[in-house]
Amino acid sequence: MPWAVSEPDVESARERFSRPLEALALGDVAAIVLRGVFEPSSCSSLVDRLIERGHLYDPSQPVPDKFRDAAVPEGFFSRTTAEESTGIEHYRQQTRREHIRIDIGTSLGYRGEDREAFFDHSRQTHELFSRLFDKDCDPVSLIYGRLQELSIDKKVQTARESDGSLYGPAILRAHYGGYAYAPHFDSVRLREKRSGYAVHSFEHQFAGVLALQNTSVGDRTAQGIIHRCPWEPEVDPCLEAGTFHDYAAEKGIERVEVVLEPGDLYFFNTRMIHEVPGLAGVDPRIVLATFIGYSADRDEIFVWA
Repeated sequence: MPWAVSEPDVESARERFSRPLEALALGDVAAIVLRGVFEPSSCSSLVDRLIERGHLYDPSQPVPDKFRDAAVPEGFFSRTTAEESTGIEHYRQQTRREHIRIDIGTSLGYRGEDREAFFDHSRQTHELFSRLFDKDCDPVSLIYGRLQELSIDKKVQTARESDGSLYGPAILRAHYGGYAYAPHFDSVRLREKRSGYAVHSFEHQFAGVLALQNTSVGDRTAQGIIHRCPWEPEVDPCLEAGTFHDYAAEKGIERVEVVLEPGDLYFFNTRMIHEVPGLAGVDPRIVLATFIGYSADRDEIFVWA
């Protein structure tokens, strides 16, 4: 059978798979796509609010210095040791000045080297999100709720340590000027190797992404691509050299483009090599994203950013 997504809703996924998240863990499905779960008008209202409150900037105006200083370089994630870390300035030098990613929230991949600072920043994120989202229009709760429906009988909760310290519940990301994600995988266990954090104990890691705004050039929009290629060490050389597409063509690896409109939500296995080619449209591509820890033999599912 061709590799494909399950859509358009939770009911379809549960009809197709007795345990949809286990199917995602096993790679039996490319992604679970839930169409129109957040009203497009709510998406645009939230984007306007983020600009009005100074969390994002109007792309028709010059880029304020504070956003250039806070931007996350393309390809950067912090590693467990200084010896393994290339350093953020290396990535800044490789990223074009107009390729800007703004994070609103707390990223374990970006901030996880300093545990105390990470959890302090996470506390600030919980406070910010409590002011930013209305109770009747809360996209974070929406993601958690749909994940709960897909989980069948597991408890979905914000990731936490044994002392009660909470991770950030989700993260808003805005991608300006053609910001791209080259082919890569995400894994607390296999890539960042954060054994000092509770989320390291989960066997599988997923992502949940809610599209809030697309960027477009003509009739093209920036969309994610998932390759039917779970990460193994042998893939590293071509990821690092930027030759994964040649590798995929040689191996005949299937791929799926997940086309989203504002208000669509999807879940996928982050061990699968995935990418978002850059598209330098006028408006930034904006999403609300989470990572998800899943193990078949555990009763809880942890969610973080």
